Parts: sequence; C-alpha cells; structure tokens
Amino acid sequence: MKSFVVWMVAWAITVAAASAQGLVVSLVSPRQAVAPESAVKLDLLAVNPGVTEAVFEASATLHGILWVEAHSWPVELQAGAPEPRTLRPGEFAHRGYVLVLPTGVKGRVIVEITEGSYAPLRTVLVVNADGGGRVVAAAQPVSTMDAASPATAQVQRSFVGHFAPYEPIYFIYGSKVPGAKFQFSFKYRLLDFQGDAGSVAQRSLQFGYTQRSLWDLAGSSSPFYDTSYMPTFFYESIATQSANNRLGPFGWMAFQAGYQHESNGQSLDRSRSLNTLFARAALSAGSWGDWHLLVVPKVWAYVGDLSDNGDLQNYRGYGELQVVFGRNNGPALAYTGHAGRDFNHFTTQLDLTVPVRLKLFDFATFFLVQYFNGYGESLRDYNKKSNALRAGFSLVR
Repeated sequence: MKSFVVWMVAWAITVAAASAQGLVVSLVSPRQAVAPESAVKLDLLAVNPGVTEAVFEASATLHGILWVEAHSWPVELQAGAPEPRTLRPGEFAHRGYVLVLPTGVKGRVIVEITEGSYAPLRTVLVVNADGGGRVVAAAQPVSTMDAASPATAQVQRSFVGHFAPYEPIYFIYGSKVPGAKFQFSFKYRLLDFQGDAGSVAQRSLQFGYTQRSLWDLAGSSSPFYDTSYMPTFFYESIATQSANNRLGPFGWMAFQAGYQHESNGQSLDRSRSLNTLFARAALSAGSWGDWHLLVVPKVWAYVGDLSDNGDLQNYRGYGELQVVFGRNNGPALAYTGHAGRDFNHFTTQLDLTVPVRLKLFDFATFFLVQYFNGYGESLRDYNKKSNALRAGFSLVR
C-alpha cells in the first residue's frame, strides 16, 4: 500500500506543477489560404482565465511538425527575443511567429507544436496557389506587462515543459486473483541534441519511469501481489514520415536505445531484478490522420547479475513485437508478444481501446479491454503461465 501512496503523492505534485501555469494557450493561424513555400505568420495566444497572476513565457523558437495526410515535415517557428510577461486575471497577450513552408507542402496542413512549455499545440492551414503572399516579420505582442518572476519562469521552462507520457497509463480489473492491474509511466527530457538545418529528426536524452502493479483488491487488507519498478535512461530520435524517410511501405517514425533496470522491491525468495540494454523502433503504414498500422520491434540484452531469476531469459527471451492497428481519434487494437529464448514460451497481450468522452465532467479517456496469456505478467511469477481478461480505462494508450 505504501508504493501506491507514494505514487499518488508524486502524481499530485506533477499535476499541480503542470496546472501552475494557469494559462489557456492556443496557436492561431490565418483564416485565409496561404501560398505554397511562403512565410506565414502564426500567433501564440495566451489568456489568463484564473484569479491569480500567471506567467506567459514563449521561447523564440518553437519546434514542431507539419502533417499532410501520411506525410510530415519537421519545422521551426521563429520570433524575436524572448520576453516573459505576467498576465493578471482576465488579461491576454500574443506572440507572433514566422513559419516558412517547406517545398511540396499544399492542401490542408496540420501544424503541431511538439516541444516547449505549452506543447502540444495544433492549428490548421490551407495552402494553395491562390493563397496570400509572403510574410516577412512577426507581429509584436499587443501589450507590455511586468516581467515574470525569474524563479517561476525557470520552473515552467525547465520542469513542466519537459514531461511527457511514455508507456500506456491505465487501470483495469478482472475476476481472477489478483483482480486489479494498473500502470503509470512518464518520461522527462534531460537534453536536446540540435541537428543540422535540414535534419528530419528530433533527438534527445530522456529519463523514463514506469510502474506496473497487480493488486488483490478482493483479498484481506487488499494487498499488492507484485509491483515492477522500471527506471530507464535512453536516447530518442523522433523522425518524420516523409517520402525520403521510408522503408518500403512503412514510414520511419522513431528510435530509442538505452538502459533499463527492473525490480519488484521484494526480499528473499520473492526478490526479482534485472538490467537490460535495449533498442526499439517504430514504423507506420497508412494515413496517420486515418486508419494506420504501427509496427514496433524491440530487442534487448541482459547485463549484470540474474542470480535471483537465473532462467528468466528462457521465458522472456531477447525481444518482443508490438503491432497496433487503429486511428488517432478512434478505436485501436494492439498486439504485444514474445516467445522466450527457444521459442517455446509464448506470451500474448491484446489491448482494445475505444475513446470515451463524458461531457458532463469534461473528461476524455479510453475504455480498455486487455487479454493476457503467457508468462511473466508479474516479475514475481516470470516462470508461471497465466491468463486474465480485464477491463477498465486508459489515460494514455
């Protein structure tokens, strides 16, 4: 129960920090169509709807991606020198940026800001030959307000904006003991690596943390059956799906390589731990805005001592494959499987997710049904076969 309390406290601190900005921020594009290969002015608009002051600090450069159906381009939005501003309740401000459209971009274009304190942000451009001319300068903010507190600005810039989801976050329950299963996961961007001007990837060094628990809610005192703690350090490269970045029918999306420790925090004969070096890639086929297929292979090597679970590799093997078929705003079915070292200990997990929105509470999530059949649902029982059907909700899939 102690680990669950620690998780709740950590989660509350993260949510409180994320909410401390107190601003509603939008990316606003021109209402009229724009010309291909032009320099387009976009505005970052911030409104303070709260009852206390909030700091609006937009960096001089915003990194993002342009999406046109199944194709994408990495882009930068440029503005003048940064100027933090404090917005009193009810006030607003905007900061103008210039986006230079890459060659070949036309039609209905989705602009997505993927990094920074206010990410993710999205807007839509219509690009055609009848659009307006070039824009050569960004607009200035509409007002001059007091500078932000340096301490507050530093927390917003270097802490909140570096967090992102990592593995799926969910809570599910089934009839078999232990009935409940939940997982939460996040990553924190430690370093950014600047590429060349023509770079088609965003590269960074990340710290990740994932915790997965099996919880016997129906048992006496509702004990946790087993929990896996998985801190991770990894290099990440998020690429594009452009025509120059394809492997046959698949577009290259991302690559990760790093180190992961996993243990269950138990003692004596229940103690389990391992260390791995891993690499995984993500490939996609189909339209990213519609139905698409994701293929995510992962391989790993064991390093260090395996004395408390010496035959673990016989059951977990040296790699797994994940395949996901679905659409961004619709249902998705994910298969995750591995076969053990000698391909005689097969494990399958199926996850069906369907978007759900409760308008009454303004709450959006996913309904999740998960089926597991194989070895190692818990690290404690890595060599015992089990199966379970559970259902619940997923915040990140």
